[in-house]
Order: sequence, then structure tokens, then C-alpha cells
Amino acid sequence: MSDKPYAWGSVTAIPELTGTAPTGAPQAEPWMGAHPSAPSCLDEGNGPRPLDRLIAEDPEAELGPATLERFGLELPFLFKALAAERALSLQVHPTRAQARTGFAAEEARGIPLNAPHRTFKDTGTSPN
Repeated sequence: MSDKPYAWGSVTAIPELTGTAPTGAPQAEPWMGAHPSAPSCLDEGNGPRPLDRLIAEDPEAELGPATLERFGLELPFLFKALAAERALSLQVHPTRAQARTGFAAEEARGIPLNAPHRTFKDTGTSPN
């Protein structure tokens, strides 16, 4: 699980959702899924393992045949919960096609993935 520490986040909502102790800092957006940049981990009794790796090792068992046929090796969603304690701006996400085009354009311009002015961090691997 990945969480963004935006100032508008709640100090208590995410810890209550996840059953963890509050840190005292605002937590705003826990993301859970198999995105390669920050996959969630699953512990099946042998210690936590990244979800994307578990899917790659046995895709049919983890995703099921119908999902595997329709989406391939990608988990077809990225769960994101918002915990807003203060007002926040409207967020608009691109379609997959827009994300792929924008990502390619920023890559061609040589903009580093961690640059603060970069807009497209991936090719739209999270479904819309």
C-alpha cells in the first residue's frame, strides 16, 4: 500500500481503515494494487510478497481465467481511498490512450520520472 501525505488528508481515517496506529501526520490516499512502481504486498503465511510478483508467478490462480483473458497479466484496477479532512481540488485522470501519448512525449523530451513538473508518471497501467 502506498499513501500520499497531502496536507488535506485525515490524521485518523486511514489508520482506522487499515487497523494501524495513527502517525500524527495527515494521510490522504492509500493506493492498493499491483502497480509496478509501488505494488501492495500480500502475506499468505510466508512473509509479505509484492502483488505484481504473485500475479506473474501464477496469473490464472491470482486473477482467474476470465480476467486473465480480458486484461492479460495486469490487475485490472488500482484501489484508491480518499481521506479528506480539508477541501481539496478536483482531480482529473487521463484515459489510457492519453496517458500513453503523454508519457511518450515526456520521455522523448527527457523529463525525469521524478521531476516535479512531470505530468505522466506511467503509461496508464491503472485502468480507467
